[in-house]
Amino acid sequence: MTPIADNAAFTETTTLGRRNRATQLCLVVHDDLELRLKLASLVRRSAVKLDADTITRAGFDALSVERLRSYAAVLLIVEFMRREIGHDPLAIVTHLRAQAPRLPIFVFARHGDERWAARAIKAGAADYWPIHAVNVGEFTVALQPLLATTANTPAATLPASAAPAPIPPTVTTVATMPPAAPVRAASAMPDHSMPAVAGYRLLKKIAHSSGATVYLARNEKLGQQVALKVQPIKGHASVSEEDRRDFARECEILASLNHRSIADVIDFGITPEYLYLALEYFPCGSMRERLKNPVSEADAVNYARQIAEALQVVHAAGVVHRDLKPSNIMLTTDNRVVLIDFGSARGQLVDNELSRSDLQTGTPYYVCPEQIAGNHPDQRADIYSLGIVFYEMLAGSLPFRGNTLADILNAHRNAAAPPLPAPLARYQPLVDRLLAKNPNDRYPSAGHFLEALRDAGGSAALRTGHAGLTGAFLT
Repeated sequence: MTPIADNAAFTETTTLGRRNRATQLCLVVHDDLELRLKLASLVRRSAVKLDADTITRAGFDALSVERLRSYAAVLLIVEFMRREIGHDPLAIVTHLRAQAPRLPIFVFARHGDERWAARAIKAGAADYWPIHAVNVGEFTVALQPLLATTANTPAATLPASAAPAPIPPTVTTVATMPPAAPVRAASAMPDHSMPAVAGYRLLKKIAHSSGATVYLARNEKLGQQVALKVQPIKGHASVSEEDRRDFARECEILASLNHRSIADVIDFGITPEYLYLALEYFPCGSMRERLKNPVSEADAVNYARQIAEALQVVHAAGVVHRDLKPSNIMLTTDNRVVLIDFGSARGQLVDNELSRSDLQTGTPYYVCPEQIAGNHPDQRADIYSLGIVFYEMLAGSLPFRGNTLADILNAHRNAAAPPLPAPLARYQPLVDRLLAKNPNDRYPSAGHFLEALRDAGGSAALRTGHAGLTGAFLT
């Protein structure tokens, strides 16, 4: 590798070379050279026609507005750990947005959390990722508009005002190696690979299972972003007209529910090729990300209480969720949980037996014994899944694991719930009853569990603090 040189003559030469290859430039900002170089490398791997300059924060502050606007995007690595009075880590985003309103800003967070993610988007960031967990496919999709700009405006014809000016000495250019081949991620496929849903513009894939795909989409009529779940049904002879009516009826029931812990149903529909369900979108992420870091007792009890309260409302309406798991429990900026993905609720049109691919979605870790046996589940199936989630929040690990799918399912059928850590032993009777193998031995309803939780949790059951939320995206 050619040594990196911090001098204006060197950087100007390499920049001209890149311009001849019809590339656009992004700018990576942070004081840590290694981090800057890694992120710049990710840009080149994700988009062959994009490249990156890197710069320190002091050098960035010294750049002129004209120089900033010459970049295709700015990638900010933001530190959220600093606790100085009056320090706003997102001030750089707000200031940059004011200077260059049309310049895409991507935030890569160190020690951030869900609340900072929401604030970053509100401040003007186009997207936000924890620096330690950047999804390459999502990042590639986010760069697509920049590639379109490159295609429509060849570098050879760029006006002088759009061409990058000589880079000041504080900028490090990292394009001395030819760009790597772009990553062929499934979520980075061209738009024609996505289904066409009337009234929606699909932006990117955000989740996928063996039966359905969830997209971040824009409702063109309402002008708002939604989570759009699309489940193909074309070619499935088992989907009858009665099944379709059941799906529509249950979606109408869900849409009528009004509870702060149940996602709003924006829209739903059935076409000859697929069914779709549009729910409100939660940019802060799900409980799955939250569980990557320890959850305090107070937060675990608080989350379990909120989930149970939501299940009370759902079950009273005659709906069984059937796929309650951390990735279907979303978090909000005020530490609330919201249940989503009721597309699996009793009206799922295309039944899928549990398979190895389901391990990626987490479903086998949260499924109840009667579902494994092929029996029709009732609301006590959701009680069992709540028990798995509650145990995982308290203990920091799943109660039933295995090296294979068969091992996991066998543990659900036969293994007793492992003991909780000693300081949390008072919740063991609750967990044992939630996870009873026989549905008749479980709590008969979410309301009964709430009573037991209040008795066992004491003051912890009443606290709704935010202490545990800050750990969701820690590096």
